[in-house]
Amino acid sequence: MEQTQKILCFGELLLHFAPDTEGNWLDNQSLRIYVGGAEYNVSSALAQWGNPVKLLSALPQNYLGNQLSSKLNKAGIEVFSDESNGRLGTFYLPLDGDMQNAGVVYDRFPSVFTESQFNLVADDELFNEVKWLHISTITPALSESAFQKCLNLMKEAQKRNIRVSLDLNYRAALWVNRNSYDKISLLMPYVSLLMGNIWSIQQFLNIPIEYELNGNFDDENLLKQAKKSAKKVQEIYPNVTTVANTFRFTQGDEVNYYATLFKDNQLFISEKQYSEKVVERVGSGDSFMAALIHGSLKNNPIQQILEDASKVAFKKLFVKGDTINETINIEKL
Repeated sequence: MEQTQKILCFGELLLHFAPDTEGNWLDNQSLRIYVGGAEYNVSSALAQWGNPVKLLSALPQNYLGNQLSSKLNKAGIEVFSDESNGRLGTFYLPLDGDMQNAGVVYDRFPSVFTESQFNLVADDELFNEVKWLHISTITPALSESAFQKCLNLMKEAQKRNIRVSLDLNYRAALWVNRNSYDKISLLMPYVSLLMGNIWSIQQFLNIPIEYELNGNFDDENLLKQAKKSAKKVQEIYPNVTTVANTFRFTQGDEVNYYATLFKDNQLFISEKQYSEKVVERVGSGDSFMAALIHGSLKNNPIQQILEDASKVAFKKLFVKGDTINETINIEKL
């Protein structure tokens, strides 16, 4: 890969406090802490696979911010940050918890990110050598300034012929008493690659699920709906060339997983994968997104991009923490 194909991600760096479910952390007076945040998770995976990455975020002007910046720079992530005397956003999720369930507790208002205006770094510096911009729908939900920055970055990317990806991450707690469509629909005209699932497409873009679904992973109507939703997305937003849908069905510790890509009026389907036990439920979608970007920048065949992304996302279910580690090498799956 040419080193000029840099990826710019924009999002909040978070600390993830992960107590054990049994409450032993109270007696032990210790609990696991991970660095997290959707865009950081994507950045981390891309950097581990040798991609030059930039991350626009906000860090506190103290030793915590300095340590985080140093950690990311050593990992190959170039950090651009608004700095203030505020604090890092955090969230609490048990070791066996799922970000989409009620077990997650956010503590990110206010934070250095939600209070930032994101005006300290010029566009020319941010976009220098950048070929891809990635954002998730978590970021525009955090503040009006964050939303406006998302919109401005996407507009600037379009002017510079830079591809834009958007992950339809839905977190109900971030959209209380607000209509997510009102914000996300304004970003969609600038998106080239859209990732989510049929339910997040319905939630964010008001594109309904029209087939009756039985709740099982092998329901043939899931594929029909994936194709129908993707075609509707492209009908409304013709700039979207690729729509990815992930399907993860868990029952207890068991998981069935597969994904689809819709491109050039064709639905590509990955192999189905199964496990009797899942180790980690956080970060799988972010690793999938990173794999889509990685494969796209390498101009890999569509089916290979999908299979690689699916395998990476499935393998992440067995890696503790918010990000992948060295055991997940996209070039050696």
